[in-house]
Amino acid sequence: MSFTELENAIIHTEDHLNSTIRRANGIMIIETIIDISEKFNPKQEYYLKGYSYNLLGKIHFSTKDYKEALRNYKIAELFVKELEGFQELSIDINNNIALVYINGFNKPKKALKRIKHIYEKSDDLNENSQHILALNLANIYIKTKNYNKAYHLLEKCKKYFINQQQQPSKLATTYTSYGEYYYRKKKYSTAIKYYELAATIAEKNQLFRQAMTIYKKYEDLLVKIGKEDKAYLILKKYTKHHQTALEIEKLEAEQYKKQLIVSEEKNTIETQKAQQSKTISIFTVSLLLLCLILFCFFIYNHRKTKILGKSLALRNKQLKISKEKSDHLAAVKTKFISTVSHELRTPLYGVVGLSSILMERIKDEENHKFIKLMKFSADHLLNLINDVLQVSKMESYEIRLDKSTYDIKNLADDIKNSFEYQADKNGNTLHLNFDPNIPNLLIGDSVRLSQIFINLISNANKFTKNGNIWLNFVNPVITDNTVEITFEIKDDGRGIPLDKQEIIFDKFSQANSKDHTTGTGLGLHIVKNLVDLHGGDIKIKSAPGEGSTFYFTISFEIDTMSEVSNTTNNTKNCISLLNTKEYNILIVEDNKINQIVTQNILKTKGYYSEIADDGLIAIEMVKQKKYDLILMDLNMPNMGGMESTKIIRELNSDVPIIALTASDTQDTIKAILNSDSGFSDFMRKPYKSEEFFRKIEMNITSTISKAS
Repeated sequence: MSFTELENAIIHTEDHLNSTIRRANGIMIIETIIDISEKFNPKQEYYLKGYSYNLLGKIHFSTKDYKEALRNYKIAELFVKELEGFQELSIDINNNIALVYINGFNKPKKALKRIKHIYEKSDDLNENSQHILALNLANIYIKTKNYNKAYHLLEKCKKYFINQQQQPSKLATTYTSYGEYYYRKKKYSTAIKYYELAATIAEKNQLFRQAMTIYKKYEDLLVKIGKEDKAYLILKKYTKHHQTALEIEKLEAEQYKKQLIVSEEKNTIETQKAQQSKTISIFTVSLLLLCLILFCFFIYNHRKTKILGKSLALRNKQLKISKEKSDHLAAVKTKFISTVSHELRTPLYGVVGLSSILMERIKDEENHKFIKLMKFSADHLLNLINDVLQVSKMESYEIRLDKSTYDIKNLADDIKNSFEYQADKNGNTLHLNFDPNIPNLLIGDSVRLSQIFINLISNANKFTKNGNIWLNFVNPVITDNTVEITFEIKDDGRGIPLDKQEIIFDKFSQANSKDHTTGTGLGLHIVKNLVDLHGGDIKIKSAPGEGSTFYFTISFEIDTMSEVSNTTNNTKNCISLLNTKEYNILIVEDNKINQIVTQNILKTKGYYSEIADDGLIAIEMVKQKKYDLILMDLNMPNMGGMESTKIIRELNSDVPIIALTASDTQDTIKAILNSDSGFSDFMRKPYKSEEFFRKIEMNITSTISKAS
């Protein structure tokens, strides 16, 4: 073979290395060319050997045999150093060595030294080679934390490869590098977007091996940010593409075998007349060679499958460990939320309660004004704390929807009535439009639904002056025992700019950061989570100066059995007490301020009360005296409310016991509502006086019922 034929053979072999069979066949071809090249002059020999060893390095690199790849690249470098005028080959070898250092041995500084040097001398290369070098250099800059330089090169590569439809692999690699860049910058949502773009391109072009690499990086990111469930789904995609790649390679091997058999049969027919014995020998050698190739393929396949199995087992073990850590962190977070809730709400109970008592007692105009301002500030602080704790509970999956019957028309009226005063202060008029075709009695969580409307109406009132606010319950679609209702909260206020509408539902975001009246930026985030919890999707229509409309659709189950709502039932069970002085209430509370507050609130209705500083004292007092009702705090020294209540139940099974708690975590409420807890009811601190007295009257005038 001539020098040109050998060079073309190397080029052809390099262009067809996308399968295991072709790589194995390629190694044999290249090793043969290396032997033949010794017959040419030194310059041609060194060029063929440099080109061949460089290609051998690429084959070993593709199978992740980095040590052997580096050995062949360095041999190629030695031959090329003896030549002049082959800059493109020299640059390619140095680039490949850099890739081995960064991907195989995690030595980004060595890689940077190589590739930066050749990139600066790449002006003579064609445009495609320059951009491939730039892409590799960008990846090294990411590894060495030179993020600005990396980003500049990635932008350049994206503009080029996005127009090179014949090179989808390079565009997928560019997007993967973007994912790595944003991962390192801790912008995880943007990193996820680019990993998904890269994976889509790889899958669309059937680049299954590349798709596997992308999904591996994607999975590592998801594990890093604690999304183990989604990481497991991505791991399944990784496994699927690995299996697909193996099946394709197996199919190619079978096709290669068939083609080789057909080719050999043709050669046999053509040469039978001249060299029968020689043909048989050639066919026999070819068949043995084919068997050897197939044997090598199946050995390779077996090894890869075995390695993959171990890798999957290890990954599953790591995911299990990560899940256990995540569960532990969730438990710690829940405990922290419970502690913070108690520590913040307990003193707030004192402030809110004392200010309410002072408002009742002090009537002179000037002092009453100051006390009213103090109570307003305390209520505002309580709302802020509730918002923060609400978000924490959502992130800990603490919130679940209750299912109980309620009258949605009464709910809508109550919300409108409660906001009329607040709306009037801003000169606004609140309108309620309730479609008469909506069934009154629905099954769902009226508290969470109310919270959605309260946040949205409060938000509308905040940004509307001397205008109108509409609360619309419209367009019911009834199917069997369910109804789908569209809710709209509309205002004619100042509106929201289009570029801010995508972020207003994010945590701590505000439409105008210079506006100091907008609160914590948690209200709309809470609304979106609650709407999602109901299975809806909240949307917005708004423009500056034209007002805003928030709208969403939720499906409810219709209660066709009940004749009256829960609210009506509660009203019937609550009988107003005629002579409250006849009732003696035991307050079990360790906080001195809270003792004063609770006792003075009870005095406003004429109740007589006594105080126990902890659970042990309460038990002794119950032994010595009969009480009509016990208000039991949960967190106290010596003995807490849970343990104390169980002992009191053994002494008196009839006395109503209401749990008072500043914590509202799911675990705490579940423990109170457990039928074995002994509690008749519970209230969260701080509480409104109306709710406080309603629960007292309801429990005193009815026989004790175990909480359930």
